[in-house]
Amino acid sequence: MTQPFPQPAVLSDAEQRQFREQGYLVRRILDDAAVARYVAAVDVSRRERGDTQRMSNLQFLQPGKAIPGIQDVICNESILAVCRDLLGERIIVDGASLFYGEAGVDYRQGWHRDVLQVPDDQVDPRWFSEEYHYNYVQMNLSLTLDGCLWIVPGSHRRPLNAEERALFGNTEKMAPVDGAELSEGRQLVLQPGEAVFYNNYAVHRGYGGVLQDRRITIHLGFHSAEHAPTLHFGVLDHTEYTLDYLASLQPCVREALRAHLVERARYPEVNVFHAYHQQFLKKEFKTT
Repeated sequence: MTQPFPQPAVLSDAEQRQFREQGYLVRRILDDAAVARYVAAVDVSRRERGDTQRMSNLQFLQPGKAIPGIQDVICNESILAVCRDLLGERIIVDGASLFYGEAGVDYRQGWHRDVLQVPDDQVDPRWFSEEYHYNYVQMNLSLTLDGCLWIVPGSHRRPLNAEERALFGNTEKMAPVDGAELSEGRQLVLQPGEAVFYNNYAVHRGYGGVLQDRRITIHLGFHSAEHAPTLHFGVLDHTEYTLDYLASLQPCVREALRAHLVERARYPEVNVFHAYHQQFLKKEFKTT
């Protein structure tokens, strides 16, 4: 997925400053008709697969797990435009998954930074500083009313503060799920069609308790090919993207995955993080 010429900015200076300083930004991405189309595609896919799991994390760009009706979200120009403003040109998709949770399931994570899949001795404190250039943005796109993302604004630019350190203990990764609340934690409530773009090195959590309603969110990650990728580039299993599979995809999705493959060939060292990520998902979710 490449953009040969610089595109006009869509974010205001204030929005870009909020992302840099606070670590997140909320924007409307889909209209009601698009939301309904994606929800219907998810429901059809679940019926066709006979999927009865009440909570799952589906990697929907992988063969055998694909949901064709939502895959074109990775080509959404509104999403890509925001990513270009935040990261630079030549946006590459790094990860794609669908969170599905039925009403009544218990969904709780502890406060954490998204380095859970990284061995402790490879976590670099410089990642959590104002000077670090983080070539990645995480996006959660809500297809239902969703108040499950909590974030500590600005925490991506600093070490853990005293309150957070007391909760996390001697790790940089995750606090106990039953730990205390953080006084600076903020709940983000998204309407269907809204997306939050955020720096996932900020302290955050997915927390809904016992869900009162069904939760469906699309989770995407992106980086700019103008700079070296981060460890999150190892999420997708690129080895499954055969010529036959690519030929079966919508043209824009095929182009995006071809660009991903070209970028993976440039940075083979990220492949180790794919294995780390899969190990993490198996602990956190029933993945399909």
